[in-house]
Amino acid sequence: MNFEIFAELFRVIHALSGYPIPEQLPELHLVPQHELQARICPTGCGVKAFYLRGQGVFMDEALDVRNDVLARSVLLHELVHYVQSKAGRFDSLPECQAWYARELEAYQIQNEYLRQQGSATRQYMAGRVHQCV
Repeated sequence: MNFEIFAELFRVIHALSGYPIPEQLPELHLVPQHELQARICPTGCGVKAFYLRGQGVFMDEALDVRNDVLARSVLLHELVHYVQSKAGRFDSLPECQAWYARELEAYQIQNEYLRQQGSATRQYMAGRVHQCV
């Protein structure tokens, strides 16, 4: 992955959300999808990427971030989680509510990016509306 893609996506995140552009880049681990699933959903799911605080972004190696705007938006979504973590955004909320708030914001930024890129595709959280107990 080249630095220019990271720089572009962090500029977009900053413009859409006001998060500062981080001085340090997260580690990016390109791995087969089955490794992503083994860590997140062992029984199988469509996970394409995730961010783990302190470990970086894990992303399906089959995604073509350079040439596919949807794949690039997946990376952008995970980079939003990185800047959220660096900023401590939502850290004061209970764990479940914080997770939901982080996801909601990341999807909003991702979808605005897709809209600006001229894509009609939108991303969303699969399943029912999340409820925290």
